[in-house]
Amino acid sequence: RVLIMQVSVRLSHVCFGSQDLAATIAFYSNLLDAEVVHRFVNDSNELYGVFLKVSNGTFLEFFNQQEPVATGGLFRHVCFEVDDIEEMAEKVLKMGYSPEVKRGRLDRILQFFVHDPDGTMIEFQEHDSQSALRDHV
Repeated sequence: RVLIMQVSVRLSHVCFGSQDLAATIAFYSNLLDAEVVHRFVNDSNELYGVFLKVSNGTFLEFFNQQEPVATGGLFRHVCFEVDDIEEMAEKVLKMGYSPEVKRGRLDRILQFFVHDPDGTMIEFQEHDSQSALRDHV
């Protein structure tokens, strides 16, 4: 006899290191209207990490980190879905970046990429009527 459990699962947060925590907080606050909802402070009351709330229970976690962690991982980028890719691209343009909205060749998803202050690649995508994932979001 097999017991089948129905557990609801969603992505809660992604954790990154940051060489300049203040610049990283400012970047994501401006880019995503994210807000600091938790601060990690040491015994000397020095800030060393934060949880940023993006929206709908999605968080980004950042910690001071000067050197890359040699984990051998194959991380490539983090992606945020938006309901208006052109509006997001305009916001990013005003921040001094040069977003290039294009459609994925095979998945037909509208997308563009930027990098945060630590070089982490960030993708934005919109699932319009041509998106291969439209019926799955």
